Amino acid sequence: MVLAGGLGGAGGVAAATQPPFREFRRGGMLYRRLGQTDLFVSTLSFGSHTNPAYRVAAERGTALNEDGQALRDRHIAKAFDRGVNMVDVYENAGQWQPMAQTVRGRRDKVLVSICRQFSQFAGRHIDAAAGLFGHVDLYRIALNPGPDIDEKTFEDWDAIRRAKRMGKVRAIGVSLHDERKMVSCLKELEGLDFIMFPYNFIHARADYSEFLPKAIEQGVGLIAIKPLAAGSIAKLDPMARPGSTPEDPRVRLYKRGNRPVHPAVVEKLTRSLNRIPGESLCQAALRFVYSKPFITSAMPGMFQEQELDDNYDAISRHLELSHRLSHTELNVLAAAQDLSRARGPGWLPSHYRWLDRCWRT
Repeated sequence: MVLAGGLGGAGGVAAATQPPFREFRRGGMLYRRLGQTDLFVSTLSFGSHTNPAYRVAAERGTALNEDGQALRDRHIAKAFDRGVNMVDVYENAGQWQPMAQTVRGRRDKVLVSICRQFSQFAGRHIDAAAGLFGHVDLYRIALNPGPDIDEKTFEDWDAIRRAKRMGKVRAIGVSLHDERKMVSCLKELEGLDFIMFPYNFIHARADYSEFLPKAIEQGVGLIAIKPLAAGSIAKLDPMARPGSTPEDPRVRLYKRGNRPVHPAVVEKLTRSLNRIPGESLCQAALRFVYSKPFITSAMPGMFQEQELDDNYDAISRHLELSHRLSHTELNVLAAAQDLSRARGPGWLPSHYRWLDRCWRT
């Protein structure tokens, strides 16, 4: 990892004259540019949800008991060692102060992502977060379902944009589960840098048919939350490790907020992942998300060390398969280019000859 402002996971391009590359690899981690910002985010991020087995009631929401906090701190430290550079931090989970302590001394190498959970004005919330962390790298507000954006959201958004102009926030966005509202955000929220939304190998093929093309066209950064369907994909996995269960046992794969997916379709989609020998379904499911170039980062919750290991191993498999595929594709392209040269411009109809010029370029 390098300092912000360089070519590192938490920084931006070093000079305006450099080509606007979208991703790069450092060590065993892949980093992707967040939309049109100068932030490069690890393809695996650390989610905000805490382990319910260690939660205790607190003045505002919950907190972790001493053992649970020590465990989470160790997991996050190990994630940093693996190249993870973004952590989502929930105030109502009692994680602001622990995370401020964790990133002390390495703040320029870590992207801190903040979401408002309480009904307070976004401007004041940003001021509190920036006062504790120095600045906020990614700030978002969570929006309720429905096609329309209300006046209160527009007021908050104006404050968020001002905070970004003042340097308190580096990237601004929203998180939501409703596709209609996602499309509205793309149309109505000026300066939108990113959207966090549920994305996994099952619902990705049933949902977002309108939203994804528009978001990609606009260059909005996309961060996948619930890439394992809040852990419920583990229910389908005969190779899941002991203890790999949903965060909440009441969580079901087919939630009312998602379009219905028939179990037979799920089975077919599961087979289509083409798992590598020895690869668990959860690893294949994450590899599916990593393989989508329009997804900047996947942000699962990780309560056990084995989950971090498995999620990181899925990146290694994705990079290995991508390397093999890239060599195959290059060979095919080279062969096709040789064929086009041998046959001359007549290999295409006259009204498609412009394609030959693009191909050779």
